[in-house]
Amino acid sequence: MYQPPKDIPESMRHYFCMWNEIDPTLIRGHLDLAISEDCIWVDPQNSHVGRIGLENNVKAFRAKYPTAELDISSNVDGHNNRFRYNWIISEQGKTLMRGFDVATLNDDGLVERVDGFFGELVPTK
Repeated sequence: MYQPPKDIPESMRHYFCMWNEIDPTLIRGHLDLAISEDCIWVDPQNSHVGRIGLENNVKAFRAKYPTAELDISSNVDGHNNRFRYNWIISEQGKTLMRGFDVATLNDDGLVERVDGFFGELVPTK
């Protein structure tokens, strides 16, 4: 079973568990504890508002990659209810994708926005 970092807000722990949940009937439980009802979620392939859009996105990901794991590949850095972290998606030891997110929590501690980016930033010097 996936174990997210312990030193992050509880909502973000559920957010990471949601992406790693292989039982589709349990995804919604994590989602309800992770994100606000009007959460904005944007990455280069998807954009939606609300829990239903994100739930459908996670279930589609699970259908396409049933045994994939999303792991946090950096520390989780944060300030003022905003957090950034690198992630990696792998399946059966093979890296499928790398990227990073910036997540914002609302005053209730729920994720209200996630801006996702694919790939890694490359230093210019």
